[in-house]
Amino acid sequence: MASNETQITEVKENSAPDTELKAERVAVIDYKMVTFALAGKDYAIDIMQVKEIAKAGRFTYVPNTSPFVLGVYNLRGDIIPIIDLRIFFNIPVKSRENDALESMIIITVEEQTFGIVVDSIDKVVGISRSSIQPPHPIFGDINIKYIHGVVENQGRLYILLDVRRIFGSRISEETKKSIDPEDLPEEKSAPKEKALQLKSSAELDISFIKDTLPALSKFYVSPVNEKWVSERYNSWRDTRSAGEMQLSSEDDAKKYLETFFSPDTGNLWSDAYSSAIGTLLPQNQAKQINVWNIGCGKGFESYSLAVLLKEKYPNARIRIYANDSDLLSISNAPMLAIPDSQITSRYKPYLVQGVGGAWTFNQQIRDMILFEYHDCTHQNAVPNMDIIIARDVLSFLTPEKQNALIADFSEKLKGNGIIILGQNEAMPQKSGWVRTVQGDIAGFGKE
Repeated sequence: MASNETQITEVKENSAPDTELKAERVAVIDYKMVTFALAGKDYAIDIMQVKEIAKAGRFTYVPNTSPFVLGVYNLRGDIIPIIDLRIFFNIPVKSRENDALESMIIITVEEQTFGIVVDSIDKVVGISRSSIQPPHPIFGDINIKYIHGVVENQGRLYILLDVRRIFGSRISEETKKSIDPEDLPEEKSAPKEKALQLKSSAELDISFIKDTLPALSKFYVSPVNEKWVSERYNSWRDTRSAGEMQLSSEDDAKKYLETFFSPDTGNLWSDAYSSAIGTLLPQNQAKQINVWNIGCGKGFESYSLAVLLKEKYPNARIRIYANDSDLLSISNAPMLAIPDSQITSRYKPYLVQGVGGAWTFNQQIRDMILFEYHDCTHQNAVPNMDIIIARDVLSFLTPEKQNALIADFSEKLKGNGIIILGQNEAMPQKSGWVRTVQGDIAGFGKE
């Protein structure tokens, strides 16, 4: 998450009775922090070191470790140590139940990932770096060497922790250097020429949103989705009051993303959506058609796709490789029960009703799909593909992993194949992909 400088001009009316001039003070929001509570006090961590926030409770105990090490946790295949920050700072904490969910901040320090447990996570706050005051023992119940500074924001005093000192093993002297005075804002009126160069408030808000979404929702802004993020801001602005454009909590991030997801996510595809996808798919006379369905979830998408492809290519042998990294969802997908409310005339011929009355897809449809627990950011041992469906998958990967998966797509997709991403996602421009549009749905093929 790149740190973007935000310059805001605050106009203050001069209180002197003999003049009506206004004084301008330029403040710089160049520092963003994730705030949280420990024993009733407000603390914060630099957002640049926060990977994500989460709720978790089942940690694997590790013997012969310090009391503040709760254990290790499997974070999507990465085993990370879990540190209880309250115990680390000798703050009293109630005994916890084994399965109790804890508020957890996932941080990265010197290429090592940690999970730190706190009382509660509050929000993301943007401040001016110059407003950070030196640490003082009276501001916390913890060792002063672990405090980067203190800062006041909207009537609350935050103790800003230095996680590199807490968790780092090789802290160089360079990290202790103070801010170069030339980098600090000047406490004087901004010239008109400079004022004209300031970014618009909308650009600044969007910049902040781009930096905040990864920590709050694991959503990464990149050329794949940045057009939607900017367009979404226009409608977001209409629903928010002044000063509340930025995202400060998980709930804010969830609301911002609520219009991002593709149609019929978590359900069988509607007849209209299936027909639109079918029109987009190329003609293919091959006897074997391979399909890669990434992020298939509980299986609704894969079954919708199977019915569509059976009708689109009736003479072909179709094999759908359906992957997801949610073990519970993928385990239950082979015998997915279909709610009555989702059964349309399109799907009815392919469904059978069990003894208990539940509807499931018949064996012919189930045999078309190979459900497999798999993380697409790892090695993908699948054959060359005619069709790749990856709706709303790329946006929840880091930009580096997005690029790696797109490169994998390029390698795995046949010359006449097609990729369908999420409705609000697109292949980066000038990256070797040709866009084909059918209504609101776009497909991508090789140039």
